[in-house]
Amino acid sequence: MAALIAAEPWTRLLDAASGTGDIVLRVLNHQTATASRKIVASDISPQMLAIAKRRLERVSQRVELRLLDAHSMPDIPAGSVDLYSISLGLKICDRAAVLREALRVLKPGGRLIVLEASNIEPQWLHRTYLQYMSLVMPLIGWLATGGDASAYRYLLRGVREFPTAEELADEIHRLGFEEVSFERLSLGIVAIHLARKPN
Repeated sequence: MAALIAAEPWTRLLDAASGTGDIVLRVLNHQTATASRKIVASDISPQMLAIAKRRLERVSQRVELRLLDAHSMPDIPAGSVDLYSISLGLKICDRAAVLREALRVLKPGGRLIVLEASNIEPQWLHRTYLQYMSLVMPLIGWLATGGDASAYRYLLRGVREFPTAEELADEIHRLGFEEVSFERLSLGIVAIHLARKPN
């Protein structure tokens, strides 16, 4: 994901649902330093952005951290972003609203890159994976939080109910993007979706 973003020709990147800044940090590690490239790393959680601020301290002149809700970002002008990226955020939000907002803020010809849960093929292996995750994820959540696995059960539900890679590609296309494609990674546990805003 980070290598794809770094290789794209952009001047202004908006990374939505940045969380603790992991993807942004990896993008910066994949590219040579250029003063012309600016990144807006945004998230709805101030606690996550506080962690991102510490992690990105050495590159703070190239990254602007913004407290933004990906569903609606009125502070970001329409047609002002060359590349919009979001990683593992669509499963916990209103996908259509977020993708419509991505389309709004992108410049004509701007690129969309999405990393999201996907489906393993064949179907029997996908079912086995979901059964495994339904046992392991709540246990990890219970251990990580000292007895509260509710957030992890919520994430698991998001993975279970998320569309297949083909279905998500269709959704992205129907919302107005073109040149929509995807590549499954890790047997299909996740997929990277690429699309472009029409000129």
